[in-house]
Amino acid sequence: MEFNGVFRLPCTGIDPEDHLQLISQGNMSETYNVPVVNIDDEGALLRTPSGFIGGMFQLLYHKDNGSAIDLGITFVDVVDASEVQQVPGNTVYGRVIDASGKPIPGVSVSDGVFVTTTDENGCYYLASLKKYGYVFISVPGGYRVAVDRTIPQFFRRLEAPSSTYEQCCFILAAESNERHRILVYTDTHLANRTNDINQFKQGFKADLKAEITRARAEGVALYAMALGDLSWDEWWYVNRFQPSDYVSQMSDLDLPVYNIPGNHDNDPYVADDFESTVPWRDEVGPTYYSFNIGDIHYVQMDNTLFVNSGGAQGTVGALNYTEGFTDDQLRWLAADLKNVPAGTTLFLGMHIQYTNRYKVENGDLTWSYAMPAEYRSRLAELLAPYKVHLVTGHTHINYTNFIDDGLMEHNIAAVCATWWWTGYYTDGRCQMCRDGSPGGYKVFDIGEGAPDNVSWRYQPIGRSADYQFRCYDLNETHITRETYCPRIANNFSTVSAEFFSQYANGYDRARSDNAVLINVFDWNERWSLKVVEVETNKELYVTQLDTYDPLHTVHFNMNRMNTNSTAMTFPTLLTSHMFEVFCSSATSTLEITVTDEFGRSYVETMKRPRSFYDMTLSSQW
Repeated sequence: MEFNGVFRLPCTGIDPEDHLQLISQGNMSETYNVPVVNIDDEGALLRTPSGFIGGMFQLLYHKDNGSAIDLGITFVDVVDASEVQQVPGNTVYGRVIDASGKPIPGVSVSDGVFVTTTDENGCYYLASLKKYGYVFISVPGGYRVAVDRTIPQFFRRLEAPSSTYEQCCFILAAESNERHRILVYTDTHLANRTNDINQFKQGFKADLKAEITRARAEGVALYAMALGDLSWDEWWYVNRFQPSDYVSQMSDLDLPVYNIPGNHDNDPYVADDFESTVPWRDEVGPTYYSFNIGDIHYVQMDNTLFVNSGGAQGTVGALNYTEGFTDDQLRWLAADLKNVPAGTTLFLGMHIQYTNRYKVENGDLTWSYAMPAEYRSRLAELLAPYKVHLVTGHTHINYTNFIDDGLMEHNIAAVCATWWWTGYYTDGRCQMCRDGSPGGYKVFDIGEGAPDNVSWRYQPIGRSADYQFRCYDLNETHITRETYCPRIANNFSTVSAEFFSQYANGYDRARSDNAVLINVFDWNERWSLKVVEVETNKELYVTQLDTYDPLHTVHFNMNRMNTNSTAMTFPTLLTSHMFEVFCSSATSTLEITVTDEFGRSYVETMKRPRSFYDMTLSSQW
């Protein structure tokens, strides 16, 4: 549709009193009636509603006799066709306006290489070679763009040759978003196997619908960031499961999602980093960009550098990658941040982690860097003026590292948990990551009390927000082949006793020392843990450990072995958000209180003995 203009609907049997009704897919109270203004041999001319910027809408064509024809749900693209004067040498140009047609100055615009800003007339000019095939804006705070199947349309695709002048304009609607909420998730790994599509729909997607309903009831603007690995490289090409299928799965949600690729989202058969991202750019959009919500500046970057050796499609490609950034990205980021005032709170999303998980070593917590020093030093230099939250994925575990006073990393566990296997093995009862965290995502609340206030919590999929830890009675936590791997408990199994013991993680040895193990999923050094033995009213001494989660050991390691397989591809990992206490008896009751950095307390009364076997069956866990 032409902005504040007329558009043609090809059809026959039109009457002057007919009209087209547009009903927002996400909010049915947002409706527009579009009148017929003229009829000719090619169809009807209708007038675009004033101030309409487009989005996902159901189209109902109403006849003057009272009948209506449902034309379905589609993305309505509203195009600003106003002519912007060309400037010689600037091959990409246009303007940015609001829904009333007023120009918006100072908006950052980029082709992925160069960055400029709009002038007082909302116009911009770029001497672009059109390398990436699009131009994008950094949506300013207080505005929103139209959304196509959850993908915000902050970019326009370029279609003409690099030497041809091309106009691309953007229309924004005002939105009160200083106070907002953003859901950050990663590693959906959809491949249409292991029942993952159904698990995705019944779990994560149901959660997103609930989050949308909650935000709407609270009057809070809601957004999401997806940190990559939406699918699997092999399944994209061998099984023809394309990234557009992820978009299709999300398409009925009223939620703007800002996506970036991960190491499994590129073409593994192309021996070139730039060319390997072609499927992503074609199906999803830019691989790096920025946007603003309220007073917060958000940046999404692709930190996977592909060094694939290539290969024939239809076979597994030689997937190989390192962590880092292209020169284009780093130059773009430097230019983008020049338009961001020092002291601004900034979120930087990447797929691969910046630091590795913290560990308990000789009673102290330590961590190391994951990103190579050459990229880390440049990134640290660019981010130094800001208060930065790094949000990352890739590891399928939870941890938070405080790098310095102005820089912290939230490494967020996966939506797919252990690549959907724990849900597959338990018939959907349990989705558990390799550190024992339930599959989930992180919820950031922004602007409560002050524009740059930031709080957060980890949200387990399908569970209460209060579900932040799990307790094990180690007297009862005994993993045997007969109980947990009955199919390999005979002499014909290919799984040896040594292999079983290796992946039982020490839980094949019975204990009777009255120890209790507590896994605090999103613990960091600013949290506290208090354990009181009810019968003695005694506070127990808590020791932080680097150890394995027993329940993940069962849900993945033992279940994988029970198929008589030694392909232990995603075994339980050591984690340090584990805590141990020793009780005075095997039957004492514990009052366990975990308090996060925002003063929110999560409390459980643990009655003992607690059967471990029951935990493997109960949907509670």
